[in-house]
Amino acid sequence: MPNWLYLFVNLLYHLGLAVWIGGAIALGGLAAPILFRSLPRHQAGAIFGPTLRRFSRVRVAALVLIIVGAGVKALRWESHAATPWIAVRWLAIAFLAFSVLYEILVLERALEAKRLQLTPEMAEDDPRRRAFGALHRRAEVLMKWSLAAAVVALFFS
Repeated sequence: MPNWLYLFVNLLYHLGLAVWIGGAIALGGLAAPILFRSLPRHQAGAIFGPTLRRFSRVRVAALVLIIVGAGVKALRWESHAATPWIAVRWLAIAFLAFSVLYEILVLERALEAKRLQLTPEMAEDDPRRRAFGALHRRAEVLMKWSLAAAVVALFFS
């Protein structure tokens, strides 16, 4: 007879990571490059920005699944295991939590405030465009690092 609780807990954990990893690859690696090649930057940004904001909320739900799954695993099956790999997994999960909360609470607001100052006619070297670009690069780097952390959490599952 299969251990249904273990299978269900693993499902929660891996489903959360699948949504996080798959969504990041689909949006950042597949959709964004095509969208920004096909449309003017301001139009592509007007479409892709709300998509990323919606995906950040989906990642919060995925994070809940990840934490519940990892928490039950830790309490039920790993309570006597003290390995550095479990600590690495929890550090990766903590980074996932930090990254999505920072994105929602800080970056989204800052990007939106800077985006409202931009116009399509604005020069590339305009300080407002450069400030937006710096925030955008920070958001990109954060997404890449959170993807790496999700892969680490998956590896040490």
